[in-house]
Amino acid sequence: MATSIPAPSYNDEPAGSRSFSLSISREQMTTWLLLVAVLAVALFFNVWGLTKTGYGNTYYAAAVRSMTESWHNFFFGAFDPGGFITVDKPPVFLWIDALFARVFGYSSTSLLLPSAIAGTAAVGLLWLIVRRYFGVFAATIAGLVLAVTPISVAVNRLNLPEPFYILALIGAAACVLRSLESRRWLLWTIAAGVLVGIAFNTKMLAAWIPGPALALALVVGAQGAWHSSWRHYLPRVAVLGVATLVMSLSWMLVVDNWPGDRPYIGGSQDNSVQDLIVGYNGLERVEGFDNTAGVRGPAPAPAQRGGIVTTGRNGPGGIIAGEPDLLRMFDAANGGQIAWFLPFALMGGVVSLWRWRENRMLRASVVLWLGWTVLFGGVFSYTQGIYHSYYTAALAPGIAALAGISAVAALDLAKQHRAWLLAFVLMALVTVAVQLTIAGHFDGFFDWAQPLMVVVVLAGLALTALSLLTKRLPAAAGIAIVVAGLVLIPASWSSYETANASLNTTLPQAGPRQGASGRTFGSGAFDGGVATLAEWLEANSFESTKWKLVVTSAQNASTLIAHHDLPVLALGGFSGRDPTLSAIDFAGLVSNGDVRYVLTNGSANRIPAGPPNQPPSPNGAPPNGNRQPPNNGRFVPQASPQASAATTPGAAGVMAAVQASCTAVTDRALPVQYRGALYDCAGKGPALAAR
Repeated sequence: MATSIPAPSYNDEPAGSRSFSLSISREQMTTWLLLVAVLAVALFFNVWGLTKTGYGNTYYAAAVRSMTESWHNFFFGAFDPGGFITVDKPPVFLWIDALFARVFGYSSTSLLLPSAIAGTAAVGLLWLIVRRYFGVFAATIAGLVLAVTPISVAVNRLNLPEPFYILALIGAAACVLRSLESRRWLLWTIAAGVLVGIAFNTKMLAAWIPGPALALALVVGAQGAWHSSWRHYLPRVAVLGVATLVMSLSWMLVVDNWPGDRPYIGGSQDNSVQDLIVGYNGLERVEGFDNTAGVRGPAPAPAQRGGIVTTGRNGPGGIIAGEPDLLRMFDAANGGQIAWFLPFALMGGVVSLWRWRENRMLRASVVLWLGWTVLFGGVFSYTQGIYHSYYTAALAPGIAALAGISAVAALDLAKQHRAWLLAFVLMALVTVAVQLTIAGHFDGFFDWAQPLMVVVVLAGLALTALSLLTKRLPAAAGIAIVVAGLVLIPASWSSYETANASLNTTLPQAGPRQGASGRTFGSGAFDGGVATLAEWLEANSFESTKWKLVVTSAQNASTLIAHHDLPVLALGGFSGRDPTLSAIDFAGLVSNGDVRYVLTNGSANRIPAGPPNQPPSPNGAPPNGNRQPPNNGRFVPQASPQASAATTPGAAGVMAAVQASCTAVTDRALPVQYRGALYDCAGKGPALAAR
């Protein structure tokens, strides 16, 4: 007798009333072996040869080293050992990395392994969610698709926020669905909100993007007709919203109301997390930042970002990935990262909604993952500000879940009526066409996989059609072959990520090393001669000096901190433009003996500016604004158009004062690029203050 995919048999019986047997049947053994196999695939892609990228993103690696040196630095996510400034992200993912480094020692493994574990855990959790509602076959497809998504593998192999906030959001999705079937719905809903809040404190507003999908799942999954069951879903939606808001804003409220000394909030304009949320990690990501006008909004094209004119930024390897457009996720910059299964997921999501329109739990699950995919895809497609292709990793769980769900839905409908077979064939063929288009942008890169993919998919479709028409062949085998064919190219790309070190750990991109992905970017661009500089500073600095060196940008400081454990003060944060100190404030640090040497070259001319936090005026003068003297380690900006250069906060004013007041160091023991650019400010506090 022919075998086929069993239809999901989920019912509305409360989970707490189900009984479980301690014995393990052959079917159960097969189920868990499939989970182990999927996890093994994910673990291989995420972990094999992990340390070939060294410390990964050195900006975050420097912060982790600094956070291991004091619990004060740990809580705030301080970038430097002296606790002058934080990174420009909330610290949850850095907390995990720093705890690993404290327990296992500071190393490449302790820095990168947490991300690999989180990425693998996301695959396992997604498998469990899909399996609960749609069965083992759908779960295995979903887990496999997520495990081999190229951009997921790329970010899972680096110390970035993505693996952690994605894992937290998948957990929130699981809790939302469990709340719909459990008598303890309140606890599950609160847990969902808490997990969204944890994701927020990892990646800020990006974590709220799928929020409407989570809320809509609570509505469509409510018992009874949606228009008459508001008493069921309205309290749940309210609880989800409140729990999310409370957890999301918890760290911000503590930090912004901290009564004592704390680091400056990197990326902000007024030393507050609130400004970081709304500005640099909020509206500037979506609306853009016009460098020429100094206001939020799309910058004129071609824009200059990081000293690189990005006229071709919509091509592969672009720093800003693609142009805002409905089809942005399919273009040359983004398609190879995320779109391999996107048409299959979107088309199949509609089919799945029709198939399970009358089952509230399955309907809610489909709505959640379809909403997740559409919301992330929509926001990323039309973002006009800071948008990098690795952000698309957040789309992967939704696409993967829908891929598994859709395959089962289409085949289940086709068994009821053969006309639905056309829907599955259309889903597969459109996906084949999209994959061939994406792969066609990269001549010579796994070209052999393209004809093989076509042959395998067509063979799978033929077997599926025969199984449904004759009922003598296994339908499960046919769909498995189709999925195997569609997985082939993205899996090849993912294998490339596993076999080759990322050349750009600041802006990782899967696939061929083109554009920004093919060269060192961010901190690595400033590493020439840095080891010799570190040795010289150690030999010539006073032991009591708090910071051995002062630089404009964290990108100049990252390697010195991460690799050489040298305390460095980055005046302007990551971009070099955070308005932290004025020349008078800096003079106080010099007079106190906290700083001596200042490096004035490098970042002032070469830093990747991105959309800056506060652009300089056209004549190169530092931005307006006044800053009061330190108050418990905090600097509060005061508007003052008539402010002098000495009281204007910002690295530009400080560096100008240093060049005018301090002594240039020309020691031949220094690498040539630092001679005359390194200044000794010992005893120059009064002169700096007078500037």
